[in-house]
Amino acid sequence: MKGRDVLRDLVGAGRPSPTTVEMPHARPAGAVKAMSLGLDRLTEEAAAAKHLREALASGDNVVELEPALIDSATILDRIPFDSDPEFSELKSAIEINGQQVPILVRPHPHDAKRFQAAYGHRRIRVSLELGCKVKAIVKQLSDHELVVAQGQENGPRLDLSFIERALFASRMEENGFDRETVCAALGIDKPEASRLLSVANAIDTEIILAIGPAPKVGRPRWLALVSNLQKDEAKSRAYVTVSTSTFKEANSNARFGLVFNAAGSKPIVAKVKPKSELRVRGERIAWLERKGKQLRLTSDQAAFNSFLERKIPQLLSEFEAESSSTMPKSKKGDVIEK
Repeated sequence: MKGRDVLRDLVGAGRPSPTTVEMPHARPAGAVKAMSLGLDRLTEEAAAAKHLREALASGDNVVELEPALIDSATILDRIPFDSDPEFSELKSAIEINGQQVPILVRPHPHDAKRFQAAYGHRRIRVSLELGCKVKAIVKQLSDHELVVAQGQENGPRLDLSFIERALFASRMEENGFDRETVCAALGIDKPEASRLLSVANAIDTEIILAIGPAPKVGRPRWLALVSNLQKDEAKSRAYVTVSTSTFKEANSNARFGLVFNAAGSKPIVAKVKPKSELRVRGERIAWLERKGKQLRLTSDQAAFNSFLERKIPQLLSEFEAESSSTMPKSKKGDVIEK
């Protein structure tokens, strides 16, 4: 007996069997039935994906296509990143041993001369760079079948990061796929789909794409980032961070840390020091700032700066004449800056 049939027998449908003892006032099993239906759907999708993988492994109906004739899937599940060591390894392996696993494509729905990939995008890219054809299985797929096959293949094999799964779920929903399709593609239940979507929808896509896949960052830290970004000016600090050279030179996990720290830090409020403005004919030419025993004179007027420089020797002479008997010899004088 199949596992899902066992589940049906366990949860029943309200139909007593010869060995079933009916209890009075039994509650309807509506929620359990719904869960059973969801499990049935996931089991069927997984079985279909398994069958497809077996077809790929057997090499049936494998053809060679020009990679330039293959367009990417409508919804991408991977977040592109500048540094992809796995791609370099894949390219080297294909260059030495040839392509071992074919990709899956469907005839392009809007162009009879082209194809659309369900998965195998990196193998397509390798073929383009090596200048060779790509091995593929061509299969008629609906939009629903395309994203389910894509998710069932790429999710487990490529070990998509939490945020890649979240963004994939969000993109599917944005393109009109229902929650059941999202669950089938990712092999998850509806509560987990809701958790993924809550994160992807709470953070600007621009920030997510700038950070990248962040494979070592799981759901708890992404949820913490969502919380941090709700604070005043946190989002602005995040955008400033992603534009810095330090951020651009960092790997994806480090980029997440930089954004997380920027969003979680408190805004720095500059202390305003009391100033005394010096004006000539109503125009400010300089200002004085006093802090303890220090006195700072600042001016952004070139004419006044030149005048002051010429007068400094005279001022020093006058000061020396007036205070030579009282000026401490071991202490520095006041600071004068232009």
